[in-house]
Amino acid sequence: MKTTTPLARHLRVQVLLMISLLVSVGCTLLKQERTTVGPLCNITWEKTSDSKVTGYQLTVIDQSMQAKETVRFIPADTTKVSCRDAGADHEGPWDVTVQSCYGKSTCSAPADVARIRITAK
Repeated sequence: MKTTTPLARHLRVQVLLMISLLVSVGCTLLKQERTTVGPLCNITWEKTSDSKVTGYQLTVIDQSMQAKETVRFIPADTTKVSCRDAGADHEGPWDVTVQSCYGKSTCSAPADVARIRITAK
């Protein structure tokens, strides 16, 4: 049975309060509907105010091939990555999550899933 440590609970609360996942230019994803973006889209999120965060774990999941999941560790001073650099490298539906991390092995629970559809236009 897995127990939750006080640090893990703290991280979960920090993510829920501090990180909002944004996709494209200033488009906040507050609903579960897919947002359609062009091939030059960016994934951005709000920087956490917790100075102990060393980086973010960004995960993109190709919904057309669910076995394809790309995980990137992003330094704490970066809050914007192109969809292509994150791993969303072709047209179609994608899910995106971000987690704040204290080192590469201790990360919070993922923020809500942002759903995007990349188009050629």
